[in-house]
Amino acid sequence: MIIFQIAATFSLAATAPLAEPPELISRVDATRLIASCVIKRDRPQALLIAGGEPSAPAFEKAARRIGPALAGCLTPQTRSLTIRNNDLRGVFTDMFLKEANGVALERARTLPAVAAQRIVPGKSEAASDAALFGCAVAAKPLEAALLVKATPASNEEATAFRALAPALQQCVPQDAAMHLKPFQVRLLVAAALWGRLATAAGARLNA
Repeated sequence: MIIFQIAATFSLAATAPLAEPPELISRVDATRLIASCVIKRDRPQALLIAGGEPSAPAFEKAARRIGPALAGCLTPQTRSLTIRNNDLRGVFTDMFLKEANGVALERARTLPAVAAQRIVPGKSEAASDAALFGCAVAAKPLEAALLVKATPASNEEATAFRALAPALQQCVPQDAAMHLKPFQVRLLVAAALWGRLATAAGARLNA
């Protein structure tokens, strides 16, 4: 099944991080640097994107409003970079979860687990990915928190993903195909964990 193919990719990334194409590493690093700059320039819109649902009107509206901050954070080296709104959402949540010495991640570790059930595919790829990882993270909040806390492409990240993989397998629609890179998986986990914390708190998080 596709989940185990993703797990194999994670294991490969952890044992041989230099095998990742140099242009991908640059894109990942550039996206994080840009996101950090955007949070400083327009934190309210970044929070709206972090807590939004992909393809929802409110999410799209926040993505448009953050345009000026995003443009102001681009450098000559990154102006040709294509940044997907869903990737930006994941980077924002990854950063918010780690603020204040990771207090949000510590709360996430204690969230109650919810039994995994196969999801119904959404109207878009982004919506389907969000639903899938939302299901898996709800079932394995501790493992999700450990994955986000781990250094990207590390053995700890790969171990946490392998622990999360059975829940993903239980959540994925029958005969579904997924084509995700480790960077995207990490961001989807972070976004789902942020959303789960907001749901548990009964309100939007204000990191």
